[in-house]
Amino acid sequence: MKHFLSTALGTATGTLIYTGLLSSAQQPEWGRALAVGIVCGLGSLAWSRKKKTA
Repeated sequence: MKHFLSTALGTATGTLIYTGLLSSAQQPEWGRALAVGIVCGLGSLAWSRKKKTA
C-alpha cells in the first residue's frame, strides 16, 4: 500500500504541475491527474508483487 500511495501522489502532483504551468491551457486538470495517479499506483502495486514472487 505504501508503494501505491507514494507513486499515485507523486504522479498526480507531477501531472498537476505540468498541466498548470507548462501546458498551453495553463490550468490544472484534476481529472487527468486523478486518472494518471490511479493507473500508475496500480502499476506500481503489480510491479512490486511481481518482484516479490520472482
